[in-house]
Amino acid sequence: MDLERRAKVFAALSDPNRLRIVELLREREELCGKEVAGALGISLSLYSHHARALREAGIITRRKSGQTGYCSLDRELLADALGPLSR
Repeated sequence: MDLERRAKVFAALSDPNRLRIVELLREREELCGKEVAGALGISLSLYSHHARALREAGIITRRKSGQTGYCSLDRELLADALGPLSR
C-alpha cells in the first residue's frame, strides 16, 4: 500500500468516534447503522457522517438489504495500512 493511501486511512481514523466504530466492528462481523449508533450512544446522523469518512477511506464497506444498510470492516486494508508500523 502506498503512503498516500495509508495517510488517508490514518486521517479517517483520527476521530475518536471513528475509532470507536472500528473497534465495535472489529468485535462483530457486520452491524447496521442503527445498531452502531445505539451502541456508541450517538445519533444516526452523526454515525452516518463518520461512516461516510470511513467508507471513503476504504476502512468499512456497506451492504444494503431492503432499506437497511449494514457495514463491516475491510480487515485486509487495515492490516496492510497498520502492518508496517508493527515491524
